[in-house]
Amino acid sequence: MNIHRMGKFITKKAASAVVLLFGLMTIIFVIAHAAPGDPVSAMISPKTPASVGQELRHQFGLDQSVFLQYLRWLENALKGNFGFSFSYQRPVVDVLMSFFPNTALLALSAIGLEIILGVALGILAVSYQNSWLDRIINNASLVAYTLPTFWVGLMFLALFSYALGLFPSSQMNSVEAEQLSVAGRCLDLVKHLILPVLTIAVSGAAGIARYFRASLLTVQNAEYVTYARSLGIKKRDIFLFYELPNSIAPVITILGLEIGTLLAGAVVTETIFAWPGIGRLAVLAMLSRDYPLILGCTLVSGIVVIVGNLIADLLYMYVDPRIRLPV
Repeated sequence: MNIHRMGKFITKKAASAVVLLFGLMTIIFVIAHAAPGDPVSAMISPKTPASVGQELRHQFGLDQSVFLQYLRWLENALKGNFGFSFSYQRPVVDVLMSFFPNTALLALSAIGLEIILGVALGILAVSYQNSWLDRIINNASLVAYTLPTFWVGLMFLALFSYALGLFPSSQMNSVEAEQLSVAGRCLDLVKHLILPVLTIAVSGAAGIARYFRASLLTVQNAEYVTYARSLGIKKRDIFLFYELPNSIAPVITILGLEIGTLLAGAVVTETIFAWPGIGRLAVLAMLSRDYPLILGCTLVSGIVVIVGNLIADLLYMYVDPRIRLPV
């Protein structure tokens, strides 16, 4: 891959990303301020004198016009200052840095599980093509792909947590986790992680299984695969060096698109399982009308989606030499 052309490609993508983020933040800023109420109303009691509320609004700059508030926020954001969270009483950057690793752990675990399950089911379906097993995988993946994330999460919660008691129902750690050994804390974290990860991964794994199966069947009928078979090359080698590399490209495309869906699913999943991540933080910020924190969560989510799609584009070009970088 030409380094110079790749650099130009990334630069163009970065420039369009800046414009996209600017538009996104502007829209979210306007919507957040158009919603009823404000941070001060969420902070003070209804019995608090009106003069106290007015003084707080003046201190926070909420008594200015929305346009002036936006210009002030934009000026500070360009300097790396994303404001002060009203609800957490801390800089927004500090709040985001304390919650983002939790979402990253959840999202990366879900992506890993989606790939493993999706590819494995796709290979299994192709290996037993047109059999009862193939039909079961096809139909089950179609149903799983259409299931709403919140419904899957609630069902997992009701069955595996409340009914069977196999996994914890919420949070990242148990109350007594600090008293456990390092291995015990890791095991406790894994137990809390299983249900949220499964909730997010079910739909994505089903989609990957269906697309990977179709792609693998197409590649198996390609002329170069038929030629490799005629040379007497082992089936395992044909699969590893011919079929798999040429079938994986659609999976990379799906994963690029999946990042946005993953973040949307994380909002629902983190709320259901009280997982302390960016998704749940965004919901709490909206409920408390914490404007700086809402914008911070939106910015982080936008950057993750854009970077994820850029990585997917580059990986797609790497695994499929027929795709060339634009000049």
